Amino acid sequence: MSPTVLWIVVGVIVIAVLWYIAIYNRLRRMKVFIQEAWSGIDVQLKRKANILPNLVDTLKMQMNFEQGVLTKLTEARAGLTGSDRAAAMKANDEVTKLLPSINAVAEAYPELGTNKSFLQMMGDIRDCEDKVAYARNRYNMAVSRYNMEIVSIPSNLVAGMMALSAEQMFDIPNEARTDADNMRIGKL
Repeated sequence: MSPTVLWIVVGVIVIAVLWYIAIYNRLRRMKVFIQEAWSGIDVQLKRKANILPNLVDTLKMQMNFEQGVLTKLTEARAGLTGSDRAAAMKANDEVTKLLPSINAVAEAYPELGTNKSFLQMMGDIRDCEDKVAYARNRYNMAVSRYNMEIVSIPSNLVAGMMALSAEQMFDIPNEARTDADNMRIGKL
């Protein structure tokens, strides 16, 4: 083999290795970004989980609140602090579904509706809801970029060698989607 051919072969191998390293690093950075985006959701879910016991206590002190709602709220809190992403988001959706009934009861009990602790906690929960929505969108964007990258040529070759699989995006539940689709101004 002539030295020129040898240098060409070595050059092609070096380029292939550098190409593999570049794609490998890009995919790893995307995985880290997904984890970081999830941590934004996780922080807000844990914050919300810390507020809920105080909310339950306030509701118990202020009135004879429906026990079923308190039980559901307590169960959902346990799911918010878990390590399973899907379970945490499901628990968050459960808490979100319960909030309108809590607000409706607060309107029926003027002493609760004027309780500063209750109002502060409901404001904190609304703030958590807004931040979870933002973080969820950010997470879904990161997952979408990653999922597109691992199926696109040529990075799918490296992703296959790394045994990477698609990450799950978090969509709104079908029930919430149906409720949003069926919402009318008269129902507001």
